Amino acid sequence: MVPLNPNRRNPFSPGSKALGLALTALLLSPQVQGATVEERLAALERRIAELERQLQLKDAEIERQLTLKDAEIEAIKRPLTTVKTQTEEPTSKLNGRLYQEYERPSYRFKTPPKSIFLSDSETTLQIGGQIWLDAIYNDGEMANRGAFQTSSILFDEDASDDKTLLNAGQSKLSFRSHTPTEHGDMTTRFEFDMFDGDGKADFNLTHLWGELGNWGAGQTFSGFMDINSFPNILDYWGPSAMVFARHPQIRYRRSLDGGSSWAVGIERSDADLALPVNIDPESLNYSEQNDWPDASASYTYQFDQGYIKTALLLRYLGYKTTQQEDKVWGWGINVTGTYDLDYSHSLKFQLANGEGIGRYLNDPCCHYYASVTGGSDAGLDGNGELTAIGAKAGFIYLDKQWNDNYTSSFGISYVDIDNIITQHPLSFNNSLYSTVNLIYNPTIMSRLGIELQYGELQNYQGDKGDNFRLQTSFGFKY
Repeated sequence: MVPLNPNRRNPFSPGSKALGLALTALLLSPQVQGATVEERLAALERRIAELERQLQLKDAEIERQLTLKDAEIEAIKRPLTTVKTQTEEPTSKLNGRLYQEYERPSYRFKTPPKSIFLSDSETTLQIGGQIWLDAIYNDGEMANRGAFQTSSILFDEDASDDKTLLNAGQSKLSFRSHTPTEHGDMTTRFEFDMFDGDGKADFNLTHLWGELGNWGAGQTFSGFMDINSFPNILDYWGPSAMVFARHPQIRYRRSLDGGSSWAVGIERSDADLALPVNIDPESLNYSEQNDWPDASASYTYQFDQGYIKTALLLRYLGYKTTQQEDKVWGWGINVTGTYDLDYSHSLKFQLANGEGIGRYLNDPCCHYYASVTGGSDAGLDGNGELTAIGAKAGFIYLDKQWNDNYTSSFGISYVDIDNIITQHPLSFNNSLYSTVNLIYNPTIMSRLGIELQYGELQNYQGDKGDNFRLQTSFGFKY
């Protein structure tokens, strides 16, 4: 006979009394009284076994109901306890860089690593962002008032209306989620900032990205770029030579031992073709052709003092008119990384080279005079054949940690385009970009900094322009 759980049943409970009455009735029944002792005992054992089976079923049902009740109580309590400490991502001792793609260093001042539990789910949600204000003074003429974009330096005197600007465009909001699954972790990222080149805060979508295990899809940083090499500066735009692009893509990434990794992906292609000189863009009847998506591949080698990432890009560019069409291959290689010289000093660098990669570079991608000149990916040469335009771009920066509250960063960037003979005289040729700053963190969730910026721009016909800018920034993390 299976003993009853003392935590679940009282020996004097109604169920126990019912069992005693049933046994008494069985012993006094006419059928049992007229039978032999053996027959009565056998009948009694059968009846007891049946009653025990029924009681076991009843106990099992009680256990099930109690379990459901506990789950209901937990479901009610769970939304009230909404935060959970998460393990922080690996960071370097110097500047808290993340070896996985995340965001630029100047945005990485800390927030408590907490997440919201979504009720009735294994998903956790992180909501964060920053409130950011830039106070800017320009000495020269620059079309992009919200960021120090050297390719927007103007050659005309008195082209802009004023010298100062207060801009909240670097403010942003992000939503991230994490869900464990049988296929690996599923993560999502939805993020936008408020940047606008005119200095007016407006919605600017930056990331719509999801990953499941090793696969990712959506819109995020190109596989050809390296956000971790972005220097610790206050300017929104960044070095003129920086490979910087965010667009829709599909990517496969595999982690290796020691923190190293490799990745391959296909990304939306967008041919940015140069317009031939002496042709009115409005009367030019042609269309850019993107028969194949851009293909990227990268390998990141991580070591104790930093990492080196090598990325490759392959493109197929073309154009078509009513009379003719032509296609050309483009390619690029981008080597980036960081190296910690010691506890307080870290080098960041990039060296990119290729043909047909102009739209991936910070300055050539968005030249102010592009409405007249076109882009810098490819153009018609003197023989009327489509030719990929060569580009070289690099920068080097030194990040300095003065103490727990103060940091500085200074460096220089240069990009050069191998213009072809048919390009417009105002076409982008080269630019220089340099900054130096001092950043103070009064708390782990706030930031105050001042930065001096200098840039030069030269076009294909040799015109030069420059600009000094002083920027003070205030940041508040949430």
